[in-house]
Amino acid sequence: IKWLEGRSDDDGAEGLWRIHDNLYDLTNFIKTHPGGRDWIELTKGTDITEAFESHHLSDKAEQLLPKYYVRKARTKRNFPWTFHEDGFYKSLKRNIVKELERLPQKSITKSKVLTDSLMVFYFSLFLISVYFKSFLCGILSGLCLGLLTVAAHNYFHQKDNFRRFYFDFSMMCSREWRISHVLSHHMYTNTISDLEVSTVEPFFQYLPGEKTFMVKYVSWIYGPLVYALLFIGSYLKT
Repeated sequence: IKWLEGRSDDDGAEGLWRIHDNLYDLTNFIKTHPGGRDWIELTKGTDITEAFESHHLSDKAEQLLPKYYVRKARTKRNFPWTFHEDGFYKSLKRNIVKELERLPQKSITKSKVLTDSLMVFYFSLFLISVYFKSFLCGILSGLCLGLLTVAAHNYFHQKDNFRRFYFDFSMMCSREWRISHVLSHHMYTNTISDLEVSTVEPFFQYLPGEKTFMVKYVSWIYGPLVYALLFIGSYLKT
Protein backbone atom coordinates (compact mmCIF):
# COMPACT_ATOMS: atom_id res chain seq x y z
CA ILE A 1 0.00 0.00 0.00
CA LYS A 2 2.86 2.39 0.85
CA TRP A 3 4.30 1.75 -2.61
CA LEU A 4 1.02 2.82 -4.20
CA GLU A 5 0.90 5.90 -1.98
CA GLY A 6 4.37 6.81 -3.21
CA ARG A 7 3.26 6.25 -6.78
CA SER A 8 0.30 8.58 -6.27
CA ASP A 9 2.75 11.33 -5.29
CA ASP A 10 4.94 10.79 -8.35
CA ASP A 11 2.69 9.71 -11.22
CA GLY A 12 0.90 12.97 -11.93
CA ALA A 13 -2.51 11.30 -11.83
CA GLU A 14 -3.95 14.02 -9.58
CA GLY A 15 -6.11 11.62 -7.59
CA LEU A 16 -7.54 10.08 -10.77
CA TRP A 17 -6.39 7.20 -12.97
CA ARG A 18 -3.70 7.96 -15.54
CA ILE A 19 -3.39 6.03 -18.81
CA HIS A 20 -0.65 7.31 -21.10
CA ASP A 21 -0.98 11.11 -21.00
CA ASN A 22 -4.68 11.23 -20.18
CA LEU A 23 -6.52 11.35 -16.86
CA TYR A 24 -9.72 9.40 -16.28
CA ASP A 25 -12.23 9.26 -13.46
CA LEU A 26 -13.13 5.58 -13.12
CA THR A 27 -15.13 5.99 -9.90
CA ASN A 28 -18.43 5.08 -11.55
CA PHE A 29 -16.79 2.12 -13.29
CA ILE A 30 -15.59 0.40 -10.11
CA LYS A 31 -18.72 -1.67 -9.56
CA THR A 32 -19.03 -2.79 -13.17
CA HIS A 33 -15.36 -3.46 -13.96
CA PRO A 34 -15.25 -7.00 -15.43
CA GLY A 35 -11.97 -7.68 -13.63
CA GLY A 36 -13.44 -6.77 -10.26
CA ARG A 37 -13.44 -3.62 -8.18
CA ASP A 38 -10.18 -4.42 -6.37
CA TRP A 39 -7.95 -3.50 -9.31
CA ILE A 40 -9.61 -0.13 -9.79
CA GLU A 41 -9.75 0.76 -6.10
CA LEU A 42 -6.11 -0.14 -5.50
CA THR A 43 -4.76 1.95 -8.36
CA LYS A 44 -6.64 5.20 -7.83
CA GLY A 45 -4.26 8.15 -8.08
CA THR A 46 -1.60 6.28 -10.05
CA ASP A 47 -0.39 5.76 -13.60
CA ILE A 48 -1.94 2.46 -14.71
CA THR A 49 -0.70 2.52 -18.30
CA GLU A 50 1.34 -0.69 -18.09
CA ALA A 51 -1.39 -2.54 -16.19
CA PHE A 52 -4.05 -1.34 -18.63
CA GLU A 53 -2.08 -2.37 -21.70
CA SER A 54 -1.01 -5.78 -20.39
CA HIS A 55 -4.31 -6.90 -18.88
CA HIS A 56 -6.71 -6.05 -21.70
CA LEU A 57 -6.24 -8.26 -24.72
CA SER A 58 -9.07 -6.81 -26.81
CA ASP A 59 -9.83 -3.18 -27.64
CA LYS A 60 -13.10 -3.14 -25.64
CA ALA A 61 -11.52 -1.40 -22.65
CA GLU A 62 -9.95 1.22 -24.89
CA GLN A 63 -13.32 1.95 -26.46
CA LEU A 64 -14.79 2.64 -23.01
CA LEU A 65 -12.15 5.17 -21.98
CA PRO A 66 -13.60 8.29 -23.68
CA LYS A 67 -16.67 7.99 -21.44
CA TYR A 68 -14.48 8.56 -18.37
CA TYR A 69 -12.01 11.07 -19.83
CA VAL A 70 -11.32 14.16 -17.69
CA ARG A 71 -8.32 15.97 -19.15
CA LYS A 72 -4.72 15.71 -20.27
CA ALA A 73 -2.07 15.06 -17.63
CA ARG A 74 0.05 18.07 -16.69
CA THR A 75 3.31 16.14 -16.35
CA LYS A 76 5.24 13.63 -18.41
CA ARG A 77 5.09 9.95 -17.55
CA ASN A 78 7.83 8.61 -15.29
CA PHE A 79 8.31 5.50 -17.40
CA PRO A 80 9.92 5.42 -20.85
CA TRP A 81 7.92 2.59 -22.39
CA THR A 82 5.66 3.30 -25.33
CA PHE A 83 2.77 1.29 -26.71
CA HIS A 84 2.55 2.27 -30.36
CA GLU A 85 0.13 0.27 -32.49
CA ASP A 86 2.93 -0.79 -34.84
CA GLY A 87 5.47 -1.19 -32.03
CA PHE A 88 6.96 -4.37 -30.62
CA TYR A 89 4.68 -4.78 -27.60
CA LYS A 90 1.31 -4.40 -29.30
CA SER A 91 2.43 -6.48 -32.28
CA LEU A 92 3.49 -9.23 -29.89
CA LYS A 93 0.23 -8.98 -27.96
CA ARG A 94 -1.85 -9.38 -31.11
CA ASN A 95 0.06 -12.55 -31.97
CA ILE A 96 -0.34 -13.91 -28.44
CA VAL A 97 -4.10 -13.30 -28.53
CA LYS A 98 -4.32 -15.52 -31.61
CA GLU A 99 -2.50 -18.29 -29.76
CA LEU A 100 -4.69 -17.92 -26.67
CA GLU A 101 -7.79 -18.39 -28.79
CA ARG A 102 -6.50 -21.86 -29.66
CA LEU A 103 -6.07 -22.81 -26.01
CA PRO A 104 -8.55 -25.60 -25.21
CA GLN A 105 -11.08 -24.76 -22.52
CA LYS A 106 -10.41 -28.09 -20.83
CA SER A 107 -6.89 -26.90 -19.94
CA ILE A 108 -8.37 -24.05 -17.90
CA THR A 109 -10.83 -26.44 -16.25
CA LYS A 110 -8.03 -28.88 -15.39
CA SER A 111 -6.07 -26.07 -13.76
CA LYS A 112 -9.04 -25.12 -11.59
CA VAL A 113 -9.72 -28.74 -10.61
CA LEU A 114 -6.06 -29.28 -9.72
CA THR A 115 -5.98 -26.15 -7.58
CA ASP A 116 -9.21 -27.07 -5.78
CA SER A 117 -7.90 -30.60 -5.21
CA LEU A 118 -4.73 -29.26 -3.60
CA MET A 119 -6.89 -27.18 -1.30
CA VAL A 120 -8.93 -30.24 -0.27
CA PHE A 121 -5.81 -32.38 0.26
CA TYR A 122 -4.08 -29.67 2.28
CA PHE A 123 -7.02 -29.04 4.59
CA SER A 124 -7.89 -32.73 5.00
CA LEU A 125 -4.32 -33.73 5.81
CA PHE A 126 -4.03 -30.79 8.19
CA LEU A 127 -7.11 -31.92 10.16
CA ILE A 128 -5.93 -35.55 10.15
CA SER A 129 -2.48 -34.55 11.40
CA VAL A 130 -4.02 -32.61 14.29
CA TYR A 131 -6.57 -35.25 15.23
CA PHE A 132 -4.19 -38.22 15.08
CA LYS A 133 -1.06 -36.23 16.01
CA SER A 134 0.53 -37.55 12.83
CA PHE A 135 3.87 -35.98 11.94
CA LEU A 136 3.78 -37.60 8.49
CA CYS A 137 0.36 -36.12 7.66
CA GLY A 138 1.64 -32.77 8.86
CA ILE A 139 4.54 -32.94 6.41
CA LEU A 140 2.25 -33.99 3.56
CA SER A 141 -0.14 -31.18 4.47
CA GLY A 142 2.75 -28.71 4.31
CA LEU A 143 3.81 -30.01 0.90
CA CYS A 144 0.26 -29.61 -0.39
CA LEU A 145 0.18 -26.08 1.02
CA GLY A 146 3.39 -25.22 -0.81
CA LEU A 147 1.98 -26.47 -4.10
CA LEU A 148 -1.34 -24.77 -3.40
CA THR A 149 0.41 -21.44 -2.80
CA VAL A 150 2.13 -21.67 -6.18
CA ALA A 151 -1.10 -22.65 -7.94
CA ALA A 152 -3.18 -20.00 -6.16
CA HIS A 153 -0.67 -17.36 -7.24
CA ASN A 154 -2.11 -17.70 -10.75
CA TYR A 155 -5.50 -16.54 -9.55
CA PHE A 156 -4.58 -13.24 -7.92
CA HIS A 157 -3.28 -12.25 -11.35
CA GLN A 158 -6.79 -12.62 -12.71
CA LYS A 159 -10.15 -10.96 -12.17
CA ASP A 160 -11.57 -11.17 -8.65
CA ASN A 161 -12.24 -14.80 -7.79
CA PHE A 162 -12.38 -17.01 -4.70
CA ARG A 163 -9.35 -19.14 -5.62
CA ARG A 164 -6.97 -16.24 -5.08
CA PHE A 165 -7.76 -16.47 -1.36
CA TYR A 166 -6.22 -19.97 -1.26
CA PHE A 167 -2.93 -18.06 -1.33
CA ASP A 168 -3.72 -16.54 2.08
CA PHE A 169 -3.43 -19.97 3.75
CA SER A 170 0.32 -19.53 3.27
CA MET A 171 0.17 -16.67 5.83
CA MET A 172 0.79 -14.17 3.04
CA CYS A 173 -1.80 -11.66 1.86
CA SER A 174 -3.07 -12.11 -1.69
CA ARG A 175 -4.15 -8.47 -1.88
CA GLU A 176 -0.70 -7.21 -0.95
CA TRP A 177 0.84 -9.60 -3.45
CA ARG A 178 -1.43 -8.14 -6.10
CA ILE A 179 0.44 -4.92 -5.44
CA SER A 180 4.02 -6.13 -5.00
CA HIS A 181 3.90 -8.94 -7.55
CA VAL A 182 1.32 -8.07 -10.20
CA LEU A 183 1.30 -4.27 -10.23
CA SER A 184 5.00 -3.85 -9.43
CA HIS A 185 7.10 -6.90 -10.32
CA HIS A 186 5.25 -7.93 -13.47
CA MET A 187 4.83 -4.37 -14.73
CA TYR A 188 8.39 -3.15 -14.04
CA THR A 189 10.37 -6.38 -13.87
CA ASN A 190 13.89 -6.11 -12.43
CA THR A 191 13.93 -2.31 -12.38
CA ILE A 192 14.05 0.16 -9.50
CA SER A 193 10.24 0.26 -9.62
CA ASP A 194 10.07 -3.49 -9.01
CA LEU A 195 9.05 -3.71 -5.35
CA GLU A 196 10.29 -7.29 -5.07
CA VAL A 197 13.76 -6.10 -6.04
CA SER A 198 13.94 -2.83 -4.11
CA THR A 199 12.43 -4.25 -0.90
CA VAL A 200 15.42 -6.49 -0.21
CA GLU A 201 18.03 -3.76 -0.67
CA PRO A 202 20.71 -3.60 0.73
CA PHE A 203 20.70 -7.27 1.80
CA PHE A 204 20.59 -8.29 -1.85
CA GLN A 205 21.55 -6.25 -4.88
CA TYR A 206 19.76 -7.46 -7.97
CA LEU A 207 20.11 -4.22 -9.89
CA PRO A 208 23.26 -3.47 -11.93
CA GLY A 209 26.03 -1.83 -9.97
CA GLU A 210 29.01 -2.54 -7.77
CA LYS A 211 28.09 -5.08 -5.11
CA THR A 212 29.35 -4.99 -1.55
CA PHE A 213 31.53 -7.72 -0.08
CA MET A 214 28.61 -8.97 2.03
CA VAL A 215 26.32 -9.31 -0.97
CA LYS A 216 28.98 -10.97 -3.08
CA TYR A 217 30.20 -13.57 -0.63
CA VAL A 218 27.88 -13.82 2.37
CA SER A 219 24.34 -13.32 1.00
CA TRP A 220 24.02 -17.00 0.13
CA ILE A 221 24.38 -17.72 3.86
CA TYR A 222 22.04 -15.09 5.31
CA GLY A 223 19.64 -15.18 2.34
CA PRO A 224 17.32 -17.89 3.69
CA LEU A 225 17.13 -16.06 7.04
CA VAL A 226 16.20 -12.74 5.41
CA TYR A 227 13.44 -14.30 3.34
CA ALA A 228 12.19 -16.25 6.36
CA LEU A 229 11.94 -13.01 8.35
CA LEU A 230 10.13 -11.31 5.47
CA PHE A 231 7.70 -14.22 5.39
CA ILE A 232 7.05 -14.03 9.14
CA GLY A 233 6.78 -10.24 8.95
CA SER A 234 4.18 -10.55 6.21
CA TYR A 235 2.17 -12.90 8.42
CA LEU A 236 2.36 -10.65 11.49
CA LYS A 237 1.38 -7.60 9.46
CA THR A 238 -1.57 -9.44 7.96
